[in-house]
Amino acid sequence: GEGVGEETSLSGYFTVENSVGGMRVLCRDLFGIEMREERDIPSAERWDLDDDEVGPTSSTSDDSASGGGLRKFTFRHVDEGPLGTMYLDLHPRPGKFGHAAHFTIRCGRTRPDGAAAGGRAGGDDDDDGQLPIVALVCNLSPPTPGLGETVLSHSEVETLFHEFGHGLHSMLSRTAFQHLSGTRAAMDFVETPSHLIEAFARDPTFLSSTLARHHATGEPMSSRAARHLSLSHADFRGVEVQSQIVHSKFDQALFGEDPCSPSLGGPTSADTWVRMHRESGVPIAAGTHWHTRFGHLVTYGAGYYGYLFAQTWASDVWRSNLAPLLASSAGGEGPDGGGGRGGAARLREEGTKVWKGMLVHGGARDPKDMIRDVLGREPGVDAFFAEMS
Repeated sequence: GEGVGEETSLSGYFTVENSVGGMRVLCRDLFGIEMREERDIPSAERWDLDDDEVGPTSSTSDDSASGGGLRKFTFRHVDEGPLGTMYLDLHPRPGKFGHAAHFTIRCGRTRPDGAAAGGRAGGDDDDDGQLPIVALVCNLSPPTPGLGETVLSHSEVETLFHEFGHGLHSMLSRTAFQHLSGTRAAMDFVETPSHLIEAFARDPTFLSSTLARHHATGEPMSSRAARHLSLSHADFRGVEVQSQIVHSKFDQALFGEDPCSPSLGGPTSADTWVRMHRESGVPIAAGTHWHTRFGHLVTYGAGYYGYLFAQTWASDVWRSNLAPLLASSAGGEGPDGGGGRGGAARLREEGTKVWKGMLVHGGARDPKDMIRDVLGREPGVDAFFAEMS
């Protein structure tokens, strides 16, 4: 496809601070939520410091500009009051969990009368409800000494926004039972919010207006470069989807009726892995055993297909409800002739629909009913396939 021509390396446009700023803008524009950083974190809340570094409080002010250290954010809505707390633990260190994930430290739960803890008057938990506490734990590129910024690749930004989607799901969920809160939902739905929020990291309007600014000059990414970066997501997308299908079928074979065990009369897992690649036309390197390090086979247990299935729902909501409004909310002319402030109001309306129609319910409602309420119709797969072209 057409390249970006004279543009400089796009990786220089993505930093931790730009990404956190993009999260704040997303929360504000989509939900009317303020995401505010708390500079002083009590030592009892920190897990990133050695014993000799711990004091009564540990300030993040020295770390935040370069993106290092644990960071704490509180979320608040003008009408609904405090919503919860999110920690960002973004960079590697010795002995740390080595991947990227969202962890629910404490679930959100409503009071028996259906109201959330905190409420309009402010405050924190009361005796009959609780606000959520979540953590995003990643291993992004470490801060660059002397640079003053932590420069990220675009794929790292996508990862961060994906996990932020999980975090928002837990943050904005309010259910009567905490075991149905947030991401404690059906396996073939739970990735829908994360894929939906990840899409912001690829949207050309959001990139050029908010997310992508060069770390050295502060200049925003050009609209042309942002458009080409967005289009590049479709490169080899068909191969990626076909590989995901193989992984999903293999997952179901391992947990299916016919065991992958010679001692039980079945084939080995390696033989099954090779056979499914050949049947699907996906190349595989002979003599390798990649599936032995595929941790999702344990955590999903015949549900890995949900990762791909949820993308169809996320694509439908993104292309139907949110993407058409981003350009108009930024001041462009929408398809109905209403840009600028009118577009921003409609984006907030659709964002609130995602919050109140889907995120707030966690796993307490049938996923298809939630998607149907957000879309205003039956969900389909056309948007998913459109994104592959």
